[in-house]
Amino acid sequence: MTRPHWFTAGAMTMPPSRYFVCEECDAVYPSQPLANDALLRCRRCGATLARGHGLSLDGQLALTLGALVVFAIGSLSPIVTLDLKGIHSVATLGEATLLTWQSGAHLVAVLSGATAFAFPLAVILLRLWVLVPLVLGRRVVALAAAMRMLRFVLRWSMVEVFMLGVLIAVVRSAGVTNVVLGPGIFAYTALTVLLTAIQATGLQGLWQQASGSVR
Repeated sequence: MTRPHWFTAGAMTMPPSRYFVCEECDAVYPSQPLANDALLRCRRCGATLARGHGLSLDGQLALTLGALVVFAIGSLSPIVTLDLKGIHSVATLGEATLLTWQSGAHLVAVLSGATAFAFPLAVILLRLWVLVPLVLGRRVVALAAAMRMLRFVLRWSMVEVFMLGVLIAVVRSAGVTNVVLGPGIFAYTALTVLLTAIQATGLQGLWQQASGSVR
């Protein structure tokens, strides 16, 4: 991987669409072309400014649509099936969240539903909101609001934490009951990989593409 570059803010005569703006401290840096494996960091706070990647807008749209498909499969399909002395118990994400709520663990139910369902879905839909018009060569409606919301939900989309919790529960239940993994858990595994790939593309590229489409 290419060694990270560190930048300091300085005098800039470039148009606004050619800037990198740090999402953490709002420092502004002149933009520059990035190699596929390059990583730019803010000199002030160390946050990631931009990542180089080889994905075009079409490729990002394909990843996002794939994430939407596996998200639907994972949400509607059984995650695990428990078999205890002939009694079968099938649990989807929604059913497991509802049972958690009914058991009195309201905070756990809200957190699991938000981080494993609401926020990942918001990430997918917001990226589609931005990517579809860009791929079609059109102006993105409410771009600034959509990008701000996308920046927020990216921090709270924690499908990997949900997967870790499910795997721990499966391992602990294996000695008590017969556990059969359902298609939902495999779909969420694929979703974790796709969301990681989507997040690796960053948001700066979308900002620049959208700024260019407005002109």
